[in-house]
Amino acid sequence: MKIKNAVICAAGFGSRLGLDMPKCLVPIGKHKLIYYLLGLLKDVENVRIVVGYKEEEVIEYVKSIRNDVVFVRNPQYASTSNSYSLYLGSKDIQDGFLTIDGDMIISPDNFTNFIDSCNAGEDRLGLTPSKTDDAVFVAVNEKDEAVEFSREKISDFEWSGIAYFATIKMSEVQNYVYEQLLDKLPIKTSTLDCYEIDTPNDLNLALNEIDFID
Repeated sequence: MKIKNAVICAAGFGSRLGLDMPKCLVPIGKHKLIYYLLGLLKDVENVRIVVGYKEEEVIEYVKSIRNDVVFVRNPQYASTSNSYSLYLGSKDIQDGFLTIDGDMIISPDNFTNFIDSCNAGEDRLGLTPSKTDDAVFVAVNEKDEAVEFSREKISDFEWSGIAYFATIKMSEVQNYVYEQLLDKLPIKTSTLDCYEIDTPNDLNLALNEIDFID
């Protein structure tokens, strides 16, 4: 299935990382993190990036890579959650859309497989083996469906922040994305090789383990 719409949430401070920059602008290899995400989305016609903290720097860098990206401002980035950014970025999209957090490093091969697993009219979550400091763990049933989210009950997989939402819409409620999915479970899943960069430990883990970044 061809994905037509994608929303990257990149509005937050990234305070836990301690680099005084949006996490999407963290240098990874020869480029900044958002460079690789845009590369994954090169065939998606409608790419939106929700910006807030140091938005001018994000916009300038993104425009140097791709000039048709739509920027959605979240002026309340300091006091709102990621789900609110996703709401702003997706509220007028009529078809399904792909969502990715702006602090993700994703294996291109795995990402292609995830896209190939998506079907029109069907929601799908991207999971990854548990490894980050602040994981949202996901319990999966024998049908590879997510059936529970938890920060306390450790499981083999964690929520990656990557999903294709065909029927699910975000609301303005101030909570986390996974909390807005609780009453939608079970949801089909696919597993990806990816890393969320929230803390210095997450960044070091990713840099030590990834072999798909130039």
